[in-house]
Amino acid sequence: MHTGAFFDVDGTLYHANMWRGLIEYVSAHGRKTRARLYLARNMPLYYLRKLKLIGEEDFRKPWVRTLGSLVQGWDVAQADAAFRWVAEAYIQPTGQGDVIARLRQHIAQEHVVVLVSAMLAPTLRILGAALGVTGVVGTEIEWANGHCTGRVIPPVCMGVEKERLTRQFLQARGIAIDFAASYAYADSISDLELLQMVGHPVAVYPDPRLAAHAREKGWEVIEKTKMGRG
Repeated sequence: MHTGAFFDVDGTLYHANMWRGLIEYVSAHGRKTRARLYLARNMPLYYLRKLKLIGEEDFRKPWVRTLGSLVQGWDVAQADAAFRWVAEAYIQPTGQGDVIARLRQHIAQEHVVVLVSAMLAPTLRILGAALGVTGVVGTEIEWANGHCTGRVIPPVCMGVEKERLTRQFLQARGIAIDFAASYAYADSISDLELLQMVGHPVAVYPDPRLAAHAREKGWEVIEKTKMGRG
């Protein structure tokens, strides 16, 4: 059996969020109206979360579920250019060096390293290839007749689905994992199921709820120091 290392991406390996980068790209490529509509549709969720009327997962999931609308109608080449720009120009420069170093240590130890993120899978695959990981588990987007339909294929890879889709990914490839000996890295309470899947969960620059839970459980916590992040 193999030891696994499972990494959330937004807020864990990188500071940047995909949806912000995709908004920036499509706005610069003739789709400012679509970007405004996307924001108008989802911004009320911010205030609902602030008033504590919805939880973190209920806040985040609709942002991902409607993300495909930004590239709806684009052909494969147009969409790939967008996803690649977001990965290489927007997300990669915001890498958290200390966490990426952890990932590279796991690769050096020949662990099965998987990126697990709500991020749209085309961008996630570009990030994963650059890091040299075993594979990625993300949110898939629908294509028809060579064009993006704008539909995100359910489920969104978030919450309990992160664990289910990760296990499905491993099973489909015949990869046997010793979960008790494995590691998971994440920053949000919405990643709890992913962290609980392994024997060595690591809270990375965690939000307050995850930080409190991690300390209660005695989990490792990577946090800010006086020298700042890596």
